[in-house]
Amino acid sequence: MGEVYQATDEVLGRQVAVKVMMPVERTLACSERFEREARAAARVRDPHVVSAYDFGRYGDAYYLVMELVSEQTLADVLREEGPLGAERALGLVRQAAAGVAAVHAHGIVHRDLKPGNLLLTDDGVVKVADFGIARFAGESTTTLTSTGQIVGTSHFLSPERALGKPAEAASDVYALGCVLYQLVTGHPPFTGDEPAAIMYQHVERDPAPPSDLRPELAGEFERLLFWMLAKDPAARPTAAQLAAAATPPVTPVTAVLPIRRGRRPLVAGLAAATAAVVATAVVLQTQDKKLPATESPPSAVVPSRTPLATPTTAEVVRTAQTRSTKTGPGRTVPETKGKPDHPKPTKSKKPKKPKKRDSSGN
Repeated sequence: MGEVYQATDEVLGRQVAVKVMMPVERTLACSERFEREARAAARVRDPHVVSAYDFGRYGDAYYLVMELVSEQTLADVLREEGPLGAERALGLVRQAAAGVAAVHAHGIVHRDLKPGNLLLTDDGVVKVADFGIARFAGESTTTLTSTGQIVGTSHFLSPERALGKPAEAASDVYALGCVLYQLVTGHPPFTGDEPAAIMYQHVERDPAPPSDLRPELAGEFERLLFWMLAKDPAARPTAAQLAAAATPPVTPVTAVLPIRRGRRPLVAGLAAATAAVVATAVVLQTQDKKLPATESPPSAVVPSRTPLATPTTAEVVRTAQTRSTKTGPGRTVPETKGKPDHPKPTKSKKPKKPKKRDSSGN
């Protein structure tokens, strides 16, 4: 949102970046988002967070003066170099986690962590940017806006957020797990033709282990990755733990979710959200572990080694019609224009094709 220019601070004699929102873009929602970004960035002072210096209005345009950082993002690195080695990828994500930990310490949840919002300086320092949809402590904002829009990017949306629950610090950790997965495989944990299908997978599927593509990733790296991608928010590490190079528990992390009598509440909740997405235009900005089906809590670390077919939106909607009687209008937030955050997967394990299901999204 807005255009970014390099400028000179004539008072302090330094180069800065100036983000400008022109009048044509200035709807009430855009203005609020722009001011939110300024307030969030101004609260945090950390080497791994892009600093905000000033915010104001000049004529008909709003502006945000920020620290000038290289335009290269982790999405650019992935596009140029392809999948990264485990050590380098983990080093980049730990830096991002340090910035995210500082953000969380100020009572802010980013809600839109992805490779395109993680900048890389010429010195190799990762900085967290773009707080446009950040959530502040005390706010009751959920994944859905008041108009039923879903905020965030489907490829990096945590299971709880896909179900319409409020974002929390653990949601950002899950997103960082998705980023780490993409850095070593070249694609996000879940892919699909439509956002609704991707959201369904975040809740109902386990991602294919990266070691299926790269055997050297098996072991400690993969255990850490799936620790971050635990379906239960309480089972994930904190951003501060990641930054401090914490290792996953020796014993498998066990989800501590409320006991459910079956999958009916899960399917009804997710189906209501996905049916609402399909009921209007599905235009999310880019292109979640099976919750308990029995009374025994599942493991949040060990993934399934048999990828299942990706459901189409039509199948999700049919589930909604048979298992839920209430849906509400809703749609998703379009992404700002620019280069996609990830290339198309070049290598993936083809799943067995079940009857009457479309597996093309895998």
